[in-house]
Amino acid sequence: MNGKRLAAVLRIRHLQESRARGELALSHRRHRSAEIEERRTWASIDERTTAAIGTRGAPSTGAQRSLLGGRAVVEAAQLAAITQHEATGIAAEMVVETNAVWTIAARRVEGLERLSERITGLERDEEHRKAGNEIDDLVLARFGREPEGPT
Repeated sequence: MNGKRLAAVLRIRHLQESRARGELALSHRRHRSAEIEERRTWASIDERTTAAIGTRGAPSTGAQRSLLGGRAVVEAAQLAAITQHEATGIAAEMVVETNAVWTIAARRVEGLERLSERITGLERDEEHRKAGNEIDDLVLARFGREPEGPT
């Protein structure tokens, strides 16, 4: 693979890795938001449950209606919290998936960078070998001898 083609492929791989890193950051942000929302929902349930328990001691029928209504609100809030917990779980799974995609992209970039370094080193060694052969040929030509073997 020549240097220009390798550079083009490496540039594309860098873009893919950068995109995967951005997707990973976005999935982390979504997961944190889902966790925060879940905590808020549970805190709201705790507040409503405390308020509903506080009205249990009241003997009036209005308080009983309030208690029944409070229970319905608490049950609805718990259902919302369970739904939010599932959303948090899905967001956590997305973090794992996007992390795997980013890891693969980063490894591809790393492999191509190592290949590029190796090719550059081999090209540099070849240039040094050619320069040494030129010097040897000049020395042999000056003293009138023919080089022995292939160059």
